[in-house]
Amino acid sequence: MKKFVHVHSGDIMAGNKDTVLESDATKACLVIAAYDSVKKVGGLAHALFLSSGLIKRKNYPVTRDVASAIDEMLEDMILLGAHKDDIEVCLVTAENVNHEENDPQYTSTLNQAVELLKQKNIRIRNETTRDIGNLHACLDVETGNIICK
Repeated sequence: MKKFVHVHSGDIMAGNKDTVLESDATKACLVIAAYDSVKKVGGLAHALFLSSGLIKRKNYPVTRDVASAIDEMLEDMILLGAHKDDIEVCLVTAENVNHEENDPQYTSTLNQAVELLKQKNIRIRNETTRDIGNLHACLDVETGNIICK
């Protein structure tokens, strides 16, 4: 039986094949979903999405920038047995990320995440990101599928 784990704003969680990691954000976040298909280990991280201007950290009790979110998620996955060379990542913008088509700040934030992953030699699934609107992103760690609900 699978266990469902809610990953809240600013949180990072990793799990094994009996786990479904579900985003549960109330703030604008970039969801970083990572998966090791060999070891069946997955991770889900929420990075603060700076879509318009600077956000002062003191206004948010838990915030996470893209770099620290990626680092912590990878560390947690490796502790569960994942191997860095087998991990691939999908970037998902979901709940509460308001943006217009061709929004330069939105594009800049996504590009920053992609560049950080490339610097760390982490593969990006299909070299794409997914925008799922007002839905929540879930990672089924057994299959590596991203489910939107």
